[in-house]
Amino acid sequence: MKSAILIILSLFPCFVGAQEKVKDTLFFSYDSQYIITHTEIPNHFYIKDGSGANIGDFYFTGVQKIQNYETKKREISLKEFIRSSKFYDENRRLKLRDYDLWDYLKNYVIFLVKTEDGKKSYLQVEASFEIE
Repeated sequence: MKSAILIILSLFPCFVGAQEKVKDTLFFSYDSQYIITHTEIPNHFYIKDGSGANIGDFYFTGVQKIQNYETKKREISLKEFIRSSKFYDENRRLKLRDYDLWDYLKNYVIFLVKTEDGKKSYLQVEASFEIE
């Protein structure tokens, strides 16, 4: 009986590892008119629709830059994605619900795709949220 319990308990970590959810990947085209960076914090990428740091602001934090990434997925417009989402309401004073957008996007692996001279570079980012 003891040996059966020990065998079952030794298999438990295998079952726990199988429960981890694999994150899906999103590719957003890098639009310098919509994505804002500051020289003081070059690793943070803010969006124009953000509510501001006093209320709570959504931004991306750079993780790593990848030059040659093989994918068949196409990039989507970040601006169109946000403005067509349930987190954006044109009729509200604060149009974007930043925290809700962060809560949704934190479950994805996200790349910002820059095209320069016909070559694509991929910047892996994470969704972030802060209140100052």
